[in-house]
Amino acid sequence: MVDFFRAGGFSMFALAGIGIALLWTAVKFARNANPQALSLIRALTWVLVFATVTAFMTCLAGAAKTVVHLEPEDPLPLLLSGFAESTANIALGGGIGVLTWILVAVGVRRMPGDRS
Repeated sequence: MVDFFRAGGFSMFALAGIGIALLWTAVKFARNANPQALSLIRALTWVLVFATVTAFMTCLAGAAKTVVHLEPEDPLPLLLSGFAESTANIALGGGIGVLTWILVAVGVRRMPGDRS
């Protein structure tokens, strides 16, 4: 897990912070569903999506910049390694999103209202 976080870089901490807030809100929604909490979850989900994409692109840019500065004879292995490390951000953001919306599905099922 430490290597996973290290591969994603500093942005993994930002994603984890957003993810903790999002998952906490989703757990509360699953226990006691209300429309206000659902709107907050939607907004936080967009924050997570934008942060994930930004983190991924930042890591790709960092890997490309490093390869240019090193000027290796064959840059492909270094670029592929940088790409692989960059996907850690997508894995974390996507995993948090999946867990969140599973909890939202539970909350929506428990939500009071017309069940016809």
